[in-house]
Amino acid sequence: MSLQLPGGQGDPAHMLYRIAGLPSADAYARLWPKLIRFKGGLLVGVQMEERAMYSGGGASATTLHLIAFVPDQSPFEVLRVPQSSSATIRACFSERHMKQRAGACHDEYNFDATIALTQTSAAGWPVLRYRSKATSFPGHVSRSKDSLAARPLRQRDLVTVTDPQCSYQRLYRFTPQARAYVPDTPTPDCTDYTVP
Repeated sequence: MSLQLPGGQGDPAHMLYRIAGLPSADAYARLWPKLIRFKGGLLVGVQMEERAMYSGGGASATTLHLIAFVPDQSPFEVLRVPQSSSATIRACFSERHMKQRAGACHDEYNFDATIALTQTSAAGWPVLRYRSKATSFPGHVSRSKDSLAARPLRQRDLVTVTDPQCSYQRLYRFTPQARAYVPDTPTPDCTDYTVP
């Protein structure tokens, strides 16, 4: 993937870069619509979307890759985080299934995250705030459990709920030793939402 960024002479953006190390061509790539400039360079985002089809539905997930462009260095990835995803899993294959599921034949999963600037760190790099929200329908479902093995659903179960574990906030700071952004506390496992 090649990237041309506007900028004045001597600006690290005023060059043609070739970005390597991103997922395979099976993923769909597009530029993140934000450009983060800071005193030592700039951060550019590449959004990589992956898709999967299932007999009862499908799923897609977008991962944000932040690439750092700083003078006298090749571009390097500093952050990789889930940005958005949606999945529709399972289906009803008989009237008994429809009755057991109260007509809600699909399990639905959604995940959305935002990144915002908060301040500048002591190292001169921007500090990033990551916020996510994950929801599932009907109620608290899990991709690792068979929904048809659970008790029959009632009308009051047919609600969209927020997953408190995967709806979280983290501050990411650039760590020179790792040459990457590191969260202030570890992030939870949200693969039910973020893996197609």
